[in-house]
This record gives sequence, C-alpha cells and structure tokens, in this order.
Amino acid sequence: MPPLYLYVLQGPDKGRKFEFSSNDPVLLGRSSELVPLGDLTVSRRHAQLEWIGNSWSLVDAGGANGVFVNGVRINKSSKIKVGDQIRMGSTLLVFGAPVQNVSLAESDEVSPGNGPGPADSAILSTVPSNDDSVVLAAPEPSQVAMAHFRVLLQISLAISSVFDQQQLLNKVMDLVFEQLRADRGFIGLLDDATEQVVPVVVRYRNEEQVGKIAVSQTIIRHVMAKKEGVLSSNAMTDQRFQKGNSVHNLAIRSAICVPIKGREKNLGVLHIDSSVANYSYTPDQLRLLTAIGLQTGLAIEVARLYQESVRQERLAATGQTVASLSHSIKNILQGIRGGADIVELGINANDINQIRTGWGVLQRNLDKVQGLTMNMLAYSKPRSPNYELTNLPYVLGECLELVNSAANDKKVIVLTEINKDQPPVPADADGIHQAILNLLTNAVDAVEPGRGVITLTSDVDTGAQQAVIEVQDNGHGISDDNLKRLFQPFYSTKGQRGTGLGLAVTKKIVDEHGGKITASSKLGGGTTFRITLPMQHHTVDDSGKTLGPPA
Repeated sequence: MPPLYLYVLQGPDKGRKFEFSSNDPVLLGRSSELVPLGDLTVSRRHAQLEWIGNSWSLVDAGGANGVFVNGVRINKSSKIKVGDQIRMGSTLLVFGAPVQNVSLAESDEVSPGNGPGPADSAILSTVPSNDDSVVLAAPEPSQVAMAHFRVLLQISLAISSVFDQQQLLNKVMDLVFEQLRADRGFIGLLDDATEQVVPVVVRYRNEEQVGKIAVSQTIIRHVMAKKEGVLSSNAMTDQRFQKGNSVHNLAIRSAICVPIKGREKNLGVLHIDSSVANYSYTPDQLRLLTAIGLQTGLAIEVARLYQESVRQERLAATGQTVASLSHSIKNILQGIRGGADIVELGINANDINQIRTGWGVLQRNLDKVQGLTMNMLAYSKPRSPNYELTNLPYVLGECLELVNSAANDKKVIVLTEINKDQPPVPADADGIHQAILNLLTNAVDAVEPGRGVITLTSDVDTGAQQAVIEVQDNGHGISDDNLKRLFQPFYSTKGQRGTGLGLAVTKKIVDEHGGKITASSKLGGGTTFRITLPMQHHTVDDSGKTLGPPA
C-alpha cells in the first residue's frame, strides 16, 4: 500500500510528519514508536490506528482526555479517511496521503492582487480525498459562543456609525483579522454591469504573503447562488464542487467564503484563508463569519442609502440654488432692461432728466449684479480669512459710502455711533466689508421710505476681548418663525427683491473669523443684528467651530 502520513497541525509537535506504510496497527501516544508525541496531555497509549476490513479505524485506547475525530468524541472506535482530523489532548493531527504539487489554472480564478495576468497563489499542495471537506469543531461550545457574541457586538458597534462604504469594508476586514487567524483575505462586491465579483479590499497578515489570492470562481458562484457560506480545508475533495475544473486544478487552503447578504440579494463575498499548518477553521467560525457577512451586507445597504440620501439632498440643494439664482438674475435683468428703455426714451426725447433717471435704474441693478456675484463666490468657496490688523471704523466708513446713495433715494436717515479710537482687530478686511455691507443693504431695504432710521454702532468690549458691531433699523421687524430661518441660504423675507444669500454669506464670514452673529427682532419694532469678533486671531475648523488662537 502507498505510504500514509499523520501531520501535526497543533500542539507541542506542530509541524512534524509521521509516516507508515504497512497495515500493522499504529499506536498514538507518548510511548509510540511510530508516532511518539511530546504532548503531556496525551496518554502514553492514547489511541491506535487499525486496518479493519478495507479501511482504517481509530480506536480509543483509554486516553484520559478522550479522542475526537472531526470534533466528535468517539465511543470505542471510528472509521477514518484521508483528510480527517484527530484531536488528542492539545494535539491536532490530520490523516493524509503523500503531498503532490498542483499547478495553477488560469481560466477560472479571481485575483484580488494588482495587475493583470494569471493568479499567483502561494498554495502549493493539498491533501487529496474522496470525501467532503472536514474540519475540527470547537471542543468548548459555551466559551466559543460567548467569544463570538463579543465579536458580533464589537463589529455591530464599529460599523453602525460608518457610512462610507470603503471605510466600512476596511473596518470589517480589520476586525475579521483581529478575531480569526487568517493569512489572507478579501472582500469582493458584485458589479451590476458585469455581474462579476470585484475585489475591493484585500488584506495580508504578513508582507511575505503579498501577492494574488487565487480563488475558485466555482466556489464564489456557489456562495452567491446558494446564499450559504462554505468552509473547506481541502476544496478539491468537496463533492459540491466536482463540476468546477478550477477546484481540481487549484490547491485550496483551509478557507471560509461567505456571502455578504443584503435584504433582497447577495452583494458580494467575504473570503479568508490560512495554511492548514497554521490554522484550521471550524464550523463555529463559519457560522461567525456568515453572521459577519450578513451584518456587513446590511451595513453596506445603510451606507448606500445614506450616500444616496446625501446625493439627493445635494441635487435638491443644487436645484434650489439654480432656481433661486435664476429668479434673482431674471429680476435684475428686468430692472436693467427697464432702465435701458428709460435711457433710450430720454435720448430720443433729448430729455437729460429722463436719461439720468434711467441711468440710476441701470446703476442700481448693476450694483445688484455685483453684490449677487460676490455673495455667490463667498458662499460657494471655502476660504480661510486673510488676517491683518484692520481698522474697523475705516472699513465701516467705506460701507456707509456705498449705501448712502440708496439711503438718500429712499430718504432714509443713517446714524453712526462708531468709536474712532478702538484698536485694530485681526480680521480679513474684504470679508468684514462684505458682511457689513450686506447688513446695511438689508436694513435700507427693510425700512419705509421717508421714515426709516438705520443706526450703525461699533466699539470694543474690553472685558470679553472682542469687537462689537451692530446694525439696527426701525423696519417692520421679523416674525419668530422667520427669525429661526434667517441665516439659511436662499431664504429671504424680501419676497421678489431678495436673493436669500446675503445673510447666509455674512454668517459664513463671521464664523470663519471665529466670531458670532445674532439677530433680534419684533414685529413692528425693527431688527438688530449684532456681530462680535475676537480681538485675537482664532483658528476655525471646517464646521465653523472655534479652536482657539494658534500656538
């Protein structure tokens, strides 16, 4: 008969190989001549292999810890076949035939490595068998169950707050490698266009193992079609995959491949493998990884729904932006067209006063175009303030000059209470100029012609170390409901005359400075906007949160 072997997979003698070629009984234990084990948890005469009829049987010789075949404790004896695993004490052996080299097929694999070409697997051999794949079951189910519960809880907590798909899958693979002794692994997702599983995350435990992972398409198709996980310590012996040529051309290591299941369909697969000499996976670990695949599938769907929600919100915001800007631009163009018509009538009638009136209409609408353009640029472009020591009274004076014409046209009184001696403030002068000009322009629009009064004040709160600017008007005021939405983009209380960008831009500029803007109003009692700016240059994050002065 051809020689047979016992390979030690786990225990003090891990890596040893014992050969025997006759049908004579083979003693297993510390006193054995053919299979001398150094494991102190193994009895001197623990078990014995006997040739009975036309097959080998394993007989319990009275070992203190019992004898397990494929995770099941034998009573007196049990037939064993090539590929079966035997546990005695802390030693795990596999009953095998001679090692044979296996060439790699190129026609039926997926390669999660980089670059084109055939798969280059580190798997060089396997143990041939005519029976289904077998692995060792865990001897302590309660401990395993608790450990697996903790793993699932940890994964649930870890992925419940991750909404980016790539980050999610990387996190899952990190946790799988922490809990399962995988040499290599990958997560592949189904490409709807090609209906192929495409690897998106590939992981190796050691740099020496980096390369392409050869995985049979037959197994992947089975996992995807049957929606069940597959565990195999020797895929070539698994009867379920007899029809796939690649399974018999590839030497598959101890591996688990499970589906990543969504609510209605499989989204992909999660695959890990390990050399049998390093680790042999158990059915309990198959169940654990199957549960992880289910959790991952649900988490992927949540992440995709979240991203789709974000995309829809962005599309809605873009549509709202386009609609609001189109409406504002249309109103401005109508104003420009009306002013041009008045100018043309004045030219035809040689009436200089009419020309001046038309030109005034044109100029006001051109100012609106400039203001709208500047606000659009300020709101859409993230920017950090260009800090310099800024003389606020001077900047406020420039803003007053720009609104004086509109105030005079409406016969509105503009009062100022500006402390000319206040110290310079670290600020972006252009940004503050635009913010204050927006407030003053709104105030002029808010008051009644001939009765409006606007007050601009500026001073320093030395106790709080901040500059304080206020713009107050005696207009109709703003309701509480409208006040809550005042700084939202494209929301305006001016009706057809407003773009809804001015106050949003003002708040953005103030936030970028690490300052604060508030609005107080009462219907019939006017409105007051108050801006506070820190006297020290503060760093602000992307969300507008003040992080404090730079180190």
